[in-house]
Amino acid sequence: MAETRVGKHTFVYNGERYFRDKSEDLVMCSYGEKEDQLGSRASLNVNDHVDRALLKGKVHYVTTAEIDWQRQAKAEVEADGALKYFTAQASGTAAFSYERAKSAKLKLAKFVIDEGPLQTLLNQDATRARKFLDTERADGRIVSTIWVVVEGEIAESFAAAGKSTGAIEAEVLSAVKMRLTVKKKGSASGTTTIVWEPGTTFAYLMHKVGKWNKDRTRIEELVIDAKGLS
Repeated sequence: MAETRVGKHTFVYNGERYFRDKSEDLVMCSYGEKEDQLGSRASLNVNDHVDRALLKGKVHYVTTAEIDWQRQAKAEVEADGALKYFTAQASGTAAFSYERAKSAKLKLAKFVIDEGPLQTLLNQDATRARKFLDTERADGRIVSTIWVVVEGEIAESFAAAGKSTGAIEAEVLSAVKMRLTVKKKGSASGTTTIVWEPGTTFAYLMHKVGKWNKDRTRIEELVIDAKGLS
């Protein structure tokens, strides 16, 4: 099992450190200004979110993390923001808590938009986000990885679907809501559904612009920003 550790400001998985502060405010491809760059409360002040329609086909499930909640501290796990986890029953959500995480043996599922598709998205479609990153210069960030809390049955469905093309069907519900659906393993009709929205992100990583073209109208390089980096 990969190393996992849940802290008030940080989630660690397999040596990578993820941000937790203000995670309740954001979804995949939220963008804004990073504050407290290297401090303990380094986080993203959300300015806006890339249009959900532009994310279809670009985001994929990566892995599921099993957490030994008994070994985590309640004050660290629950942190400051209100959080919801995804339930298998009626494809809904419920209030997350340390006690619930232990009793339901909740897991974390990781979703990513890779650097290549993200760079293309910013250069070709998400003009507002790209211009914001230019305006903010060194402080501009965009969310490229999120972890969400799920019941085991949901984790199994996404793991079974894997990264295969078309494994996850995405439907835009609003400017900040997106429904993700996968077929349950061994089922022709059964499906598992979750809806990304503010309040469902447990932890996240961001990217910043590493290099622009000469007139700063095109991003030539993106750089990952993990917890503890600048």
